[in-house]
Amino acid sequence: MKRYTKRMGIFLCILVAGIYACVTVNIYFPAEKVESVAGEIVKDVRGGQETPAKNDKSSQWRQKLLAFFIAQAYAQDVTAVSNPTIRALKDKLKSNYQQMKPYYEKGMVKEGNDGYVAATQAEGLSLKDRRELNSLADAENLYRRQLYAEVARALNIDPGQINKVAEVFAKEWQKSVR
Repeated sequence: MKRYTKRMGIFLCILVAGIYACVTVNIYFPAEKVESVAGEIVKDVRGGQETPAKNDKSSQWRQKLLAFFIAQAYAQDVTAVSNPTIRALKDKLKSNYQQMKPYYEKGMVKEGNDGYVAATQAEGLSLKDRRELNSLADAENLYRRQLYAEVARALNIDPGQINKVAEVFAKEWQKSVR
């Protein structure tokens, strides 16, 4: 009997250890929060398009009512990732975008699905202009890489998921140049 109990105890210990060893750890990725932050940052950098206001009084009241109830939570999400580093990166991205804008308008810069830009179709540009375009694209990608890392840090996202942050931002960058 003792022998059976001892074997059963060992079997249960191995079973419990096996169950704990096989537990999968899910790392939470706050996609909605990152989308909200990305939308705000891209709008700040690119100067988002304003939608024309309606003269309908009911829609104005609805907007005021919604703003009253939602503003506090929304503001907390956005300001939660605002720090001096992010503000400085946004300023650099704004300045860089102003210099890159003519290239965007000519279709020489492409927004990738990975959250970074690529210089394309540089035909018709002088060697100096090509160098300038490549330099601006490299600077843009550097600033974006730093921004994604800082946003991830501010939202307590695992550094291994910075590529996911970049992919969420990619959608917002793409929307801003259409």
